[in-house]
Amino acid sequence: MREMNLSVITPVLNEEFFLPLYLEAVARYADEVLLLDGGSRDNTIRIIKDFQARKIVTIHFWEIPQNGIPYSNDWDEGRRRNFLLERARGRWVLVLDADEFLSDNFKDIFQQRVLSDTSNLIYGFSFIPFWRDVNTVRVNVPEDPHWEGFIYRLIRRDAASYSSEGNHSILLCNGKHPYLCQRKDLIEEVSLFHYHYALGPRLKFNDNRRGDLGCYDNQFEPDWNYQPPDYQIKTREFRGKHPSVIRKYLERMIE
Repeated sequence: MREMNLSVITPVLNEEFFLPLYLEAVARYADEVLLLDGGSRDNTIRIIKDFQARKIVTIHFWEIPQNGIPYSNDWDEGRRRNFLLERARGRWVLVLDADEFLSDNFKDIFQQRVLSDTSNLIYGFSFIPFWRDVNTVRVNVPEDPHWEGFIYRLIRRDAASYSSEGNHSILLCNGKHPYLCQRKDLIEEVSLFHYHYALGPRLKFNDNRRGDLGCYDNQFEPDWNYQPPDYQIKTREFRGKHPSVIRKYLERMIE
């Protein structure tokens, strides 16, 4: 069995919009992709199986329905990510969601820098979360520090685990928060782009990022005028370059 350098792990639920783009992107650099479906009711499973049949990249796929209200503390998201981590075979594991994409230089930097450097256990990237459209980025403010910045997502498999904190679990490095890991580094020239609030439906079941919590059927347009009571949402213009997979999608939409 050949050595695997990179596994990509992703839990999925009703991701029919992003999955074709996601799978096209990760197939360019992953040795294997591990997907765990939580009970999708759209075309997610069919898309995964169709892509498996094409054999462009090795895909391992499991179906374990989740209980409770999606994207709430009823879910043990950390347990699901640990399920995938335990089955990954790559020396390194890249943790992505289906609506997240790396800049096109990731493959070269991974091969030239990460594989040759034995001093680090975990790497972070600059994080660019789009808001409303692909030309607008949501930025951090003191009371809302979860947006633009950097994020740790590439970790050596033997150091990786996830905490279990309900809705949003935390990637751990040898049991510690990445900030406390002494063997970490940032790859600032690689960006991780988050397109969930810029493309496709732009909201999720039980989404609360715009005050939509409780609107479970999602049969409405996102409320971009919503402002939290304690702070104002801040944005900036995006002047960078989208990954090629996204650029091709946007070009097709213009045609």
